[in-house]
Amino acid sequence: MKKITNKGIAQIALSAIMGAVLVACGGGGGGDSGNAGNPAPSTTTASGVAAVGAPIVGGTVTLKCASGATATTTTGTDGTWKVSLKSGDYPCVIRVDGGQAHGQALATPLHSVVAGSGISNITPLTDLMVGILSNSKPNAWFDSANNGDLGSKISATALASAQDKLKETLASLPGKPALPDGFNPVTSAFNAQKGDAGDDLLESYGAALTSTGLTQTEAAASASAGKPLTQGAFAGSMFTTRNMLTFRAGGALTHGGDYVLSIPDPKRGLSTAKITMSSDGNVTQVGQPLRNVVSFLSNRFAQYCQSEPYSVHYAYISDDWTPVTDSNELVGKIFREYEYCQDTGFTQFHSDGSFTYTPYGSNAQPESLLGFSKAFTGEGMEDPREDAVVKAKAFKITINGKTTYAYVAVATSKNTKLDFGEGNYVTMGLSQDLN
Repeated sequence: MKKITNKGIAQIALSAIMGAVLVACGGGGGGDSGNAGNPAPSTTTASGVAAVGAPIVGGTVTLKCASGATATTTTGTDGTWKVSLKSGDYPCVIRVDGGQAHGQALATPLHSVVAGSGISNITPLTDLMVGILSNSKPNAWFDSANNGDLGSKISATALASAQDKLKETLASLPGKPALPDGFNPVTSAFNAQKGDAGDDLLESYGAALTSTGLTQTEAAASASAGKPLTQGAFAGSMFTTRNMLTFRAGGALTHGGDYVLSIPDPKRGLSTAKITMSSDGNVTQVGQPLRNVVSFLSNRFAQYCQSEPYSVHYAYISDDWTPVTDSNELVGKIFREYEYCQDTGFTQFHSDGSFTYTPYGSNAQPESLLGFSKAFTGEGMEDPREDAVVKAKAFKITINGKTTYAYVAVATSKNTKLDFGEGNYVTMGLSQDLN
């Protein structure tokens, strides 16, 4: 037998090492190995905000993914959440359950989806979108969806289509809440705090839904079946004290056959009232908490008055009107003026910027306000008689070839302790000179 020297042992060992290296490198010149073509999935992050117009605090977020993977986390005090997933795990369906919002327990689980790493918010609007894209009640679909369902239902195309249908669904609610320009309920970043456009939309949606008497679960079920949330809705802007507070409002005919008016006053809270509408579309009666109404042009222009639990009046104008940017356009026109939901007299604008009000009554004398045109500026007009500042807006609309003008004026007392009365009032006028 040939003797193996230390040098020979070293050569054998070196050959073995080189062979292992060549194998690891694919043999040094052959085709790619299976490992090189299938790198290990990378770790990614899915995150977002869970909110309902306020952050959902301490809610349990659960993800079910097409790969079979699951993940769970808890929302923070600002509603944010975050989990780590493999790049091959997506898409996933998401649920938030439990926790609190507005200091109360979350009424029902909410759902969302995530097609890939990045932002995925969980809100009542994403809950509707899950119902739309799955054609199922979100809660039931989350429980029953298998890996194939997730892969086939959740895609960029499906989400875009669901968002378009969501817009139609929202337009069936009082006030017709609308998505801000460029805002995607699932993927757009926002903060769950007042003043954020995304959060304000959730507030508007919640108020409108409450006014219809529907729950979120019922709304999601209707959306999943492709049904509008009401039989029809109207929308516009409301103006009230103080400082010409302006906000979106409207009403709808519910599936139960009731007309409801939704007034989501950002200062005083939501008021919902049943209303009666005539065959010509005007509101003729209002229920509590409202006490009176005047309504014109198929409810394109109206005033709603409330006395309990506090006295407040609202001027309403529909979206059909065009703003008048030059108050000189009102000069020479005669208007009927309404205050406290009553027809109180006539008004007229003059070329010198003044304004004349003539109340009803045999002995009534015209009252003039000099410089009223300043009310249509951001500065407003000083009214020394009421120790108040008056701000006004004017509008016009053409119906069947006839143009009608309208104005809304809101006075704000310089006494900041007063909210209504004694210098705080809402008046509106409708032109009588139809062309």
